[in-house]
Amino acid sequence: MWATTESVISADGTRILFHTLGDGPPLVILHGALVRVENYLPMAEMLAGDYRVVVVGRRDYAPSGNGSGPRTFARQVEDLGAVLELQGGPSFVFGHSAGGLVALEALAADIPNIRRFALYEAPLVFAGGPLRATLERARELVADDPGEAVVEFFKAILDQPVPEGMLGKMGAAMADRAAGLIADLECITAMDPDSGRWGAMNTPALLLAGTASDRYGPASMETLDAALPDSRFVSLPGLTHSPDDFTPVANILREFFQ
Repeated sequence: MWATTESVISADGTRILFHTLGDGPPLVILHGALVRVENYLPMAEMLAGDYRVVVVGRRDYAPSGNGSGPRTFARQVEDLGAVLELQGGPSFVFGHSAGGLVALEALAADIPNIRRFALYEAPLVFAGGPLRATLERARELVADDPGEAVVEFFKAILDQPVPEGMLGKMGAAMADRAAGLIADLECITAMDPDSGRWGAMNTPALLLAGTASDRYGPASMETLDAALPDSRFVSLPGLTHSPDDFTPVANILREFFQ
């Protein structure tokens, strides 16, 4: 169980909840699209002996509030800034998938209090136009069948076709997070895809990808590794985009953030 659950009011009035576990330097975690914050509890438990792990519920995902439109990562950067301000000093930041894009935009916006950051497959290759058609189709579907909106997303990003029955089960299991997915797609399609924006950034970065992931994850990390002046790219054997076991990720985060 989480040690505490707290909240902060972001710049636009949206309430952002976050869970903490452990004691030590703060390590703030930003979750991916369609992922529940509870999925990170096992990793938080692994790291809690060395860090105060802070898992943020991003806006448009329960239990945090829903922001108003237009939805952009700039609003989520404000949310992260509000959480960081409460930590009492510089924090480490780990962003998984879409959460990693929030971390990148925070660095581009020169948000203070980020000591080092690590990303796991932040999907930079989708920034800008690639998912606009997917967003429009998901918007059409979400009101009547949110599970189908989720399926539409997976069809757009996965390398290999997935049997319809399996896709349907995935969509049904994540249907309650479809509104958050739509918000993330709006943010991603509004994002500037130019990786050169981080070329002058000196914050040390760890870039992670799984060898069993769909190509967009590793390709995004390779693109960033080429752009960032102080980065290290590591491929983790056998891991997918959403690892069943975050142990290898926790181990390398501990090494990098020490």
